[in-house]
Order: sequence, then C-alpha cells, then structure tokens
Amino acid sequence: MPTGTCPECEADVHVDTDADKGDVVACEECGTELEVVGLDPVELDIVEEEDLDEDEDEDEY
Repeated sequence: MPTGTCPECEADVHVDTDADKGDVVACEECGTELEVVGLDPVELDIVEEEDLDEDEDEDEY
C-alpha cells in the first residue's frame, strides 16, 4: 500500500492503491483531511475548507 507524508504532523499516511488525484484521505495520527495531489510518488496536501458565503448570498433577497 503506497504511503504519503502528512504535511501537518509528518506521519506516514496510507493511500489506497486505486486512489486518484483529488481523492481525500484522513491522517490517522492527527485527523487532518488530506487531498491526493500526486501519485508517483504519493503527494498529499491539506484540504482547505471552502467558504460557504457564496451559497448564503443566493438566499438573501
């Protein structure tokens, strides 16, 4: 099973062999959600929470 390194805590994070770029995995050590950004070698990046303000603007009339 391929592994990448958590950018938050430097722990090894196991990634499924059939994972694709854009998949999200969680670090077992710190719980940070990580996006697969590279496959050979496995590269992980912290998932940024998106602002939900855009959706809220549509509801205001």
